[in-house]
Amino acid sequence: MFGGGGARRVARRTSGQNATEEAGEMSTGEQHPDGTATQRDGRTLLRFERRLRHPPERVWRALTDPAELSAWLAEAVLEPAVGGKFALRWLNTGDAADETVARGTVTAFDPPRLLELDSDIHGRLRWELAPSPEGTHLVFTSDVQPPGEYLVQTLAGWHLHLDYLAEALDGSRVDWAGWTTDRWQVHHDRYAERLGALDAVRALYRRILDGWNARDGAAFAAPFRDDGETIGFDGTLHSGRERIAAQLDAIFADHRTARYIGRVREVRVIGPGAAVLRAVAGMVPPGSSDIDPEANSVQTLTASQLMGEWRVALFQTTPAAYHGRPEAAEALSAELRSLLPGDG
Repeated sequence: MFGGGGARRVARRTSGQNATEEAGEMSTGEQHPDGTATQRDGRTLLRFERRLRHPPERVWRALTDPAELSAWLAEAVLEPAVGGKFALRWLNTGDAADETVARGTVTAFDPPRLLELDSDIHGRLRWELAPSPEGTHLVFTSDVQPPGEYLVQTLAGWHLHLDYLAEALDGSRVDWAGWTTDRWQVHHDRYAERLGALDAVRALYRRILDGWNARDGAAFAAPFRDDGETIGFDGTLHSGRERIAAQLDAIFADHRTARYIGRVREVRVIGPGAAVLRAVAGMVPPGSSDIDPEANSVQTLTASQLMGEWRVALFQTTPAAYHGRPEAAEALSAELRSLLPGDG
């Protein structure tokens, strides 16, 4: 991975990125789809899928043979058994004073299906191989805790190394001595743009909740498209930004409303100029300092980009009833209570 010393070396060239629930899973080519980054409980799961034109046995050698690993990833020492030790020294991180070395334990070793490494600086690295008509379906994940400013760099780094893997399987080797950041920078800029888009979608959700909590129909409706729609907790449909604002103002004038608290669970780019956000939300009734569990909900926001600006196409609130699963309902209430001011 392009991390550690290498990440520090190029950090001066990049702007910091806010951490985001999900990087977009959009393809830049049939063989090189982009990875995703899902954050939860302080950890980030990076996930990549590749279709490789070689059988699993051939790919397995590229993942476990030190002579082959150095062609696409790092100089390696690997004990090929569960409980074995490993060390990976990246060759694109400059001189010895700036080198990056990951050390750890082999936690899964099942040729030619599964390799998992638990490393000290790059988290849990997992390669899953399955035969496919093309050759091999590879799923690579990295469960890690990267600082937010390194998330884009890390995604770009693993993307590039998986590109190198495909090329190594075809007989190429990376010239580490002559290595430059040019190809990496292309991936970095694309991921940075995508994560920036997802931050914009998260901001739309926050504006909706803030508008509701301010009891301001116009503020609630402002993030919507002209033809945007919202479906309330009770199933009521409001269509069009102006109508949404008017109907929300009527609700606010009619009675005191509960206050929203919410947590974004996932943001996903689903196509060019289209994204979906999923969140969980609770409501604190007037005069109360606690949520009403009966009002817990799952919220879905669908956004589209028009003329460079992200807008809400649909915002839907669904009761989180969890019929027959009281433990799930209790867990959600506990999670939402943790968001209350002064909690824990």
